Amino acid sequence: MKDNTEKPNLKIVNKETDLTIKQRAFVDEIIRGKLGSYKEAYAKVYDVTLTKQGKIPKWVEVEASKLVANPKIALSLHKAIQRKEDTAVASSLRTRNYVLERLMKESQEADSDSARITALSLLGKTVNLFSDTIEIKEARDSDDIEAEIEQKIIALLSKEEAE
Repeated sequence: MKDNTEKPNLKIVNKETDLTIKQRAFVDEIIRGKLGSYKEAYAKVYDVTLTKQGKIPKWVEVEASKLVANPKIALSLHKAIQRKEDTAVASSLRTRNYVLERLMKESQEADSDSARITALSLLGKTVNLFSDTIEIKEARDSDDIEAEIEQKIIALLSKEEAE
């Protein structure tokens, strides 16, 4: 016979965000980005029955908006989007570094002169070494800009009067 004083083995589902299973699924659907909107994510996760015309009912938009406005869900969405962006940036940086390393190696060890020159050319382009344009930034005071605009307006008005 079982002892009634034994406590059940309970676990906390997600202590960090305290989202329900459906809320977590809603956030995951939005982050995956395969559905077009929050409304579609809500309809999928909460098994919403479509209208006779095969469309999502209008009330779903209200409920999805409420769900997205929930601070816990908004925070969870923000964190998930940040993680996704960080992963994409890290992946992009790894790819860039790999390409630059390979080009550097190729520029030093390629069998043919043309391969070395091509690698060097591509490396040069990454740092705008061969750019024909020179960018000159001029610091101007707002008063100077205003005076210049006034002079141009006066010149334009005087041309109109002369015609």
